[in-house]
Formats: sequence, structure tokens, C-alpha cells
Amino acid sequence: MPQPEITLYQIPISHYCEKTRWNLDAKGLSFRIENLIPGLHRLVTKRLTKGGRGTVPVMVDGGSVVADSTDIALYLERAHPSTPALIPAAGPERERVLELEAWFDEVAGKHVRRWVYAKLFASDADIKSFMFNAFTPSLRLVGSAMLPLIKAAIRRQYTLTPDKVEESRVKILEGIDRLEREIQGDPSRYLVGESLSIADITAAALYGPLMATEGSPYAVRPGELVPPEIAELRAAIQARPAGQWLLRRYKEDRRRLARGFGARSEAANG
Repeated sequence: MPQPEITLYQIPISHYCEKTRWNLDAKGLSFRIENLIPGLHRLVTKRLTKGGRGTVPVMVDGGSVVADSTDIALYLERAHPSTPALIPAAGPERERVLELEAWFDEVAGKHVRRWVYAKLFASDADIKSFMFNAFTPSLRLVGSAMLPLIKAAIRRQYTLTPDKVEESRVKILEGIDRLEREIQGDPSRYLVGESLSIADITAAALYGPLMATEGSPYAVRPGELVPPEIAELRAAIQARPAGQWLLRRYKEDRRRLARGFGARSEAANG
């Protein structure tokens, strides 16, 4: 029987959604994308999860609906075991992968998001292009019209206050320090074992909005304004072994995986 088509409901620039896209690509699974406008996305995700989570990503695989990028990763290992394993089946390596995945999911996910949004909103950067470039023209118009409401909701939801933003800068660097300890300063090493795991995907994807790695949905386009504080922190991290590791994961692992971000996002909702 043909494999049921997987649908990923997402906000394109969400780094948690990038984590799930990478996870699906690494598993070699075909899927289609439904892009959702921030804020309005909750109408769809709550319907899909029967009043449950209002966040993205949400994945539908046949009759199964799974929310949260970590839960999706665990589901994919159970439901699609014949594809390359990204989480060891048992033993110390499984425990290590899950511990690192959870740690970077919290530290990089929460604090990169808060710090980058705060610096973008305080700058003259083209927020509309950054947030809505992957949408169809009609949805770009809707998103642009809603932008003041979206920015206000993000400021409130992610607590973009000066003290919290500074706390996030410190946590971002703590994550970089830990990444360097885990790889023992060697950008060629994976976090656990000799192959890519969900721990590597999580760290690389969730630092993506800060690193703006080529091949990611956050890559800087020619002529695009980058806020000075983002450019300075990005350059400082890129000069470190952890920064080279983050760049290498996209260059050596993300690029070789199926299809990539651009081809799908252009077709989504088309």
C-alpha cells in the first residue's frame, strides 16, 4: 500500500518547524507543507489537536496528529523505523541523545527566539520580508496587514523586556559553551556517536535564526539589512568551534537531505 502523505502545518520562520522539516528530510519521508499566518495559526492547530496545543509544528500522518517538534521526532522513530534512525533504540546513547535534545530544545529554542526577535524589532530590518517571504502573495498581504498585532503578541508572549533579552544573550552563549564541550572543540564530531541524531538537528536548527546559515530559511539575502548586534554576535560565534560546527551541520548534513526548504515553501499553499 502507498505511504499516507504526511502534512506539516507550520509557520515558515519558526525554528521549531525547521527542526521538524530537517527531521522529516533526514528520515527520507515525503511530506507537504501548509503555511500558517502567526496568530491565525491557532485556529488551525487547535482544530487539528481537538482543542489542545495552539503551537506549531503540527504533523498529520494518516490518522495520527502529533504536535510539538520533540513529540514528532519520537513519533517518527516509532512509526517509520525502517528509515534512518535519528534516536537510538535503547541504551546509554538513546538516553544521551534525548537529554541533549531536551536541553538544546529549551535553551536554544527559547532564548535564540527571544533575543533575535528583540533585536529585529528594535532595528530597521525588513520584518515583513523576514516573516512572510515564504508565503503565497495573498497570504503575504494578510500577514503584512496583521503585522502590528503579530509584533505586539510576540512581545507579550516571549517577554521582550530588556532584562529578559539580556538573560537570553547569556543563555545563548551558555549553549555555545556546552556545545563546544560536547564536541570537545572538534567541529567535525557529532554530539552522540558517529552519525547524525535528533540532538544534532535540534542544536543546529534552533540556533539557525541567529547563525543565518546558507541553506537555511534564515540565510541573509543580498542587500538585506542585518541589525548590528545580531551581526556582531553571529560573527563572534562563527569564529568559535561551536560556530563552525553549526555551519558544518547545514553544509554537510542539511544540504544533502531531500529537497530542502526552498522548493517546498514555494509550492506550499500554491
